[in-house]
Amino acid sequence: MIVRVKTVYLLPILTGLFIGTSYIPFPPWAILFGLTPLIIATIRETERLRTLPPPPLPSQTSFRKTAGRAFLFGWLAQFLLNAIGFHWISITAVEFGHFPMWAGILVLIGFCAIAHLYYAFAPALTVVLTLWLERRHGRHQTVTPGLQIGIFLASFAAIEAVWPAIFPWHLGYTWLWAGFPGAQAADLVGFEGLNLLTLVANGLFAMGWLRWTPNSQKLSDRLRPTLPWLVGGLAVFLAVNLVGLGREKPWQNTDGLLKLLIVQGNVGNYEKLIAEKQKDFSIPIVENYIKLSAEGFNQHPDASFALWPETAYPDYLDQAFSNEKNWIALRGFTSARNKMILTGAYSYDTEKKKTYNGFFAMSGTGTLLTEPYRKSILIPFGEKFPFSDIIPYTKWLFPGLGSFGEGPGPSVMNLGEFRLGPQICLESLYPKFSAAMAVKGAEVFSNVTNDSWFGRTFEPYQHMTMTLARAVENRRPLLRSTNTGITTVMLASGEQLQNSPIDKEWYGAYTVPYVKNPPTVLYSKIAGYSVWLALCVLMGFLIQAMRQLKRQT
Repeated sequence: MIVRVKTVYLLPILTGLFIGTSYIPFPPWAILFGLTPLIIATIRETERLRTLPPPPLPSQTSFRKTAGRAFLFGWLAQFLLNAIGFHWISITAVEFGHFPMWAGILVLIGFCAIAHLYYAFAPALTVVLTLWLERRHGRHQTVTPGLQIGIFLASFAAIEAVWPAIFPWHLGYTWLWAGFPGAQAADLVGFEGLNLLTLVANGLFAMGWLRWTPNSQKLSDRLRPTLPWLVGGLAVFLAVNLVGLGREKPWQNTDGLLKLLIVQGNVGNYEKLIAEKQKDFSIPIVENYIKLSAEGFNQHPDASFALWPETAYPDYLDQAFSNEKNWIALRGFTSARNKMILTGAYSYDTEKKKTYNGFFAMSGTGTLLTEPYRKSILIPFGEKFPFSDIIPYTKWLFPGLGSFGEGPGPSVMNLGEFRLGPQICLESLYPKFSAAMAVKGAEVFSNVTNDSWFGRTFEPYQHMTMTLARAVENRRPLLRSTNTGITTVMLASGEQLQNSPIDKEWYGAYTVPYVKNPPTVLYSKIAGYSVWLALCVLMGFLIQAMRQLKRQT
């Protein structure tokens, strides 16, 4: 079938619209079929090349053009979904990277162009592999559409799993956002597994599209070939939800209990920037957090500690700085109240002469309980300029950009009453990071972050959902403290507790049951498996395609 160029480009545009408007914070209305138009466009592109006259006309140039057009299909889809879901990148570039607005818009355009290129590589690779196999076995042999769909989805999943995305775009997270029971199965397969199953449903819907026979006069005749595939796609969705039903109940039986405050200071970006440059301006910020915590402890005296967000204490909190005014104020508050404070703060290594984005625990006696945790996954440009260790002049050329040191990776802090696995900001988005903390014995996770750099956009909802996903995957309660919202807690059972308002000073009291010495669930042991599974499945489809083509000769 020869498809007109103008018509075929509508299909990837539909995929961009479907996926972009089905992702957090939208209802996931099209996650089961959002990729289907792009899959169909890819298959039709291989059909278009097959209809060209025999050699020498279908030259290597035609082959490259076909692969290039398939790449362009996927590129259009990912550009559009990025523009919908990641519009906040321009705001972040201005607020966090200190770029002018025009540069922020250029950053957004550049981000949309490359952020999720596996949407483009998967169609191109499908076309290349399909046509390469067919040319090896003769012009009249063709790979079936079903195998092409399998190659597409396996390629998509494999590349997606290794693509260096700052913010993952896995469709599995939409299961948690929507509250589907299937999200409870994440302790078995993770949200990367739920993403794979969502891709399978998309493939079945694509087969249903291809089986549609528009030339039949009766509607029943048109539906009969396609209906089994549509039912199959829905069956995958229903089966996963059935598996998830009741999986949370064992985790409602707990033997530990935490009572805490989480404090949200709502400190503006300008205030934070000035406090980082001039120490005296950090004093009112620390005083405000102390004031909010005091109010909270007055109302909830049974809370044993307070959790403050990322760099809520905008100063160094290492023992070497214990004579500083902020240090003395915090020590005085914790000692007077006999309450522990967990907070994000800066940490300094006097030997390496490096500053770190850190997380500290100060006891009710005004002493540091453990060594600080130091953030290990840094945000490009905001916290570390790419290749700054190799290019010595980047700090001089870009003085407004961050230059933090990298910490040791997933760690566990023994806080006496419980063992805490700390995360800072975007570290919560990487499943293997949290899984490593669970394997090391963490009983509770914490995530401290500052989402004020993203404005009132989709990002706070996306970041919150992806962070809370780690609680279900590893069956550990997760305490989330943010500067401007959304502050919340998710229990190991997947129950989400109170949400804070956005852009308001706030504190909330939480009672968090947890399991002491919890078992390590399956997903914590296999996190990151999806790339290997996808590659194995891809090889299986390629082998099956070779066998099929041999039978046709």
